[in-house]
Amino acid sequence: MYLNLLGVLTGSSLTIIGGILTIKAFNYYKELHEPGKSLARTFLVSTLLFTIGSIAVIADSLTAIQLWEIELICYTLSYLHVVLSVIYYLRILKLESQKTKIGNLSKKERKATLPISGVYVFKKPPTPKGLTFLVRHSNGVLAISRTKKELWVRKYQIKPDKFVWLSRIETNDSTDPSKLHVLQDIILKFLQEKGGKAVVYFEGIEYLILYNDFTSVAKFLFSIKDYIISTNSLLILYLSSNILEQSQESILLKEFEQNSEEDLTREIYEKLLVSAIEGEKDASSEGKKE
Repeated sequence: MYLNLLGVLTGSSLTIIGGILTIKAFNYYKELHEPGKSLARTFLVSTLLFTIGSIAVIADSLTAIQLWEIELICYTLSYLHVVLSVIYYLRILKLESQKTKIGNLSKKERKATLPISGVYVFKKPPTPKGLTFLVRHSNGVLAISRTKKELWVRKYQIKPDKFVWLSRIETNDSTDPSKLHVLQDIILKFLQEKGGKAVVYFEGIEYLILYNDFTSVAKFLFSIKDYIISTNSLLILYLSSNILEQSQESILLKEFEQNSEEDLTREIYEKLLVSAIEGEKDASSEGKKE
């Protein structure tokens, strides 16, 4: 019987290491948000390839069959994935460094980098980290909620540029939910003041429907959508399950794209990364011309 004891021991040790790293990578993948999630995903693929290659070492040491090609492919791809992970993370760090510099500028000097526009429905409320990310990369955030401003700020740990409390109680921040035209004017004025690339976060649609029929609320939202797109801005509508009837929700989803914070954040990060890379290429080309 063919047996390479050293190969078996080495392969077993590497397999155990690979298994431990794979579990860690998977846990990071479940817990992290972008850009860390993308880094964890790449690391997970790398550890899986490493583990497969290590198992091939064991099999190669127990049989006369040559499996070195499988080992070579797995270890090479594993190494490349690690390198790509490092490069990706360095790009993100550089991008964040640039954002920090921009954050030190005055509002007039700041240039928003929000690379997408549109209207989206979230089935889960955003996290403080997600909203903070949008604040960084936009000209401003307007929050509309049934929750009072103090509680909302405490929950999300950010102060929006403007806040609207949906309530019939008259305060500086409140708007009567029955007056959709007033709410629409507030949103349009905010978008105009910010010059586009702004974010409107809306929660509490069920409260609007208490004081207005669904058709009026839908027309209101569809009208806002047109202004959002024309100003290259972003509207996020939090719509938890079972708030609307199925037919009503279907009507909204014909105009609003259902998405999640994770996917939207990843899309924005990827486009920002592409823009950063293209900016480096343009700067390099101009430098060569000079």
